[in-house]
Amino acid sequence: MKILFTTESYYPIIDGGAIAQHRIVRELTKLGHDVNVIAPGFICKNYQEEINGSTIYRPKGIKLPFYMSGKYHFCPFPFFYVKKSIEKFKPDIVNVNSPYPISMCALNIAKKRNIPVVGSIHILPENILSPFIDSFFYRTLRKFTWQYLVYFYNITNWATIPTKAGAEMYQAQGLKTDITIVSNGVDTTIFNPNRDGSYLKDKLNILNKKLVLYAGRINPEKNLEVLINAIPRVLKKIDAHFLFVGSGGNYKNEVIKLTEKLDVNKNTTFVDFLDEEDYQNVYSIADVFVMPAEAELQSIVTMEAAASGLPVIVTDKGAVKELASANNGFVFESGNSNQLAGYIVKVLSDLSLRKSMGKKSLRLIKNHSLEYVGKNYESIYLRLLDRL
Repeated sequence: MKILFTTESYYPIIDGGAIAQHRIVRELTKLGHDVNVIAPGFICKNYQEEINGSTIYRPKGIKLPFYMSGKYHFCPFPFFYVKKSIEKFKPDIVNVNSPYPISMCALNIAKKRNIPVVGSIHILPENILSPFIDSFFYRTLRKFTWQYLVYFYNITNWATIPTKAGAEMYQAQGLKTDITIVSNGVDTTIFNPNRDGSYLKDKLNILNKKLVLYAGRINPEKNLEVLINAIPRVLKKIDAHFLFVGSGGNYKNEVIKLTEKLDVNKNTTFVDFLDEEDYQNVYSIADVFVMPAEAELQSIVTMEAAASGLPVIVTDKGAVKELASANNGFVFESGNSNQLAGYIVKVLSDLSLRKSMGKKSLRLIKNHSLEYVGKNYESIYLRLLDRL
């Protein structure tokens, strides 16, 4: 099959959707399919590049203001480039991965040419509206964003979403198109309990203490203040260190200031996104992984932690709680820093509990292998083509 992925965030960008799409493209290529991608360029001209056997069409992009310090690029008028790319590649299937201009154009063009369209859902309103969470108009913006997301994915011929909770959220908002739950997947050949990141403690100047890890974007929708507020309560019971891996803008500065206000900054380390090798190894130096974010359709980093054999502690909001469903961690009440602190202390204080939960994490993650994910996508594409 010739499969075209369209997205506004793709490798080398680092976020959950970008990572998931890159891995799925690679897996489908391994299965023998010809997979190309249209994603924003990082300069003001159109260009193409080859990554892992796939052609990446890059329409000219401009930096997106107000979000992640200009890390993301935006293509304001990509229609003719998308049309030209589709005419050149002649895909059998178009898989749109974000409800933004590139995918909007691809969806419109594919419909006119009777090309089946799969819509892969990686986003919630909170992800789009992250810079405006404290805005007076946030609730209104969130309502209209939900309406737009449901409208967009209802136009597709088939939708995928990584979790049951995510599917239920979208269906409650009015999603009617056929939908299949397909995990984002995790590469267990890369993320596994056999990694050795011991050198990172010296490299990151981390003392040899029990280590609590968070990885991911440091944005308001990640609710890191809930974890920061738990730290003083943890330190009353056990001497631990907290490592935050990820980049961010003003919000990152705010949470760092909060650690100083709470006088726990000596027990915290903030680093930007690590290089690939260091990032793959960082899970091996942690004792527990915490994800306080509520706006998660799955959470790639939590899957990576589970694949690395870590206990996970997650919030009861959103879909991330499904990754603690095998008694491989704890689920705390959203916003409840005191309860979160208690769970962290419980895990850090009990070696046998950590080992037991780690083994259960490894069992849970078997259902999220990339091979399984790739074959699921392949099956959906074949079913759509059979409808023609």
